Amino acid sequence: MEIDHIYICTEAKAPAGDLLKAFGLVEGSSNIHIGQGTANRRFYFHNFMLELLWVENLDDVRSELTKPMRLYERCLSRTNNFSPFGIAFRPTKEKTEIAPFPVWDYHPIYLPDFLKIQVAENTPLSEPMYFYLNFATRQAESPIRKTEPMEHKVPLNEVTSVKIHVNQDDALSESACTLNRLNLLSINQDREHFVELEFDNGVLNQSMDFRPDLPLVFKW
Repeated sequence: MEIDHIYICTEAKAPAGDLLKAFGLVEGSSNIHIGQGTANRRFYFHNFMLELLWVENLDDVRSELTKPMRLYERCLSRTNNFSPFGIAFRPTKEKTEIAPFPVWDYHPIYLPDFLKIQVAENTPLSEPMYFYLNFATRQAESPIRKTEPMEHKVPLNEVTSVKIHVNQDDALSESACTLNRLNLLSINQDREHFVELEFDNGVLNQSMDFRPDLPLVFKW
């Protein structure tokens, strides 16, 4: 199992995406999640996608179908107690895997009936949403995603390390502890929510901090 993408909840239309473009990223296609009530701006890399997510339709995001996803709380809350992140995982190329944490199945109407999103159970809003996409493949190998722009004006190719900071005093959830043990990423208790993405093993020893506009740090 490996990380497929991370979403960051933002204000409507994700104006922070313009900061990423000014930095040197080339923006990919956007998407509206019909029936879920959200929309996004997306930035692609060879093994990873960064998604800026916002609420587009209040009725849909509050619907009985979408409500358990708690996207309303993550996207529209103005408290530092809720994590604005979601972390999607996919199977590795070599083998078929199952989610390493207890899940419930979400069947959004924008996906075919035979596909599902498996969401980790019993996680606090102070931690990211963890979810598993058993149908996802590496961006550069996906028939759909490989047409997205993955070459940028800055030399960022592959994400090689992910560190998530959570504003949480209580012990991490069982799912977070499992992910830490598997070394898929690092989830750390802190006093603020932000994510650090390392690209290409950080060989150039450079970094960019997008805070406070976006809770995001790049290292490459």
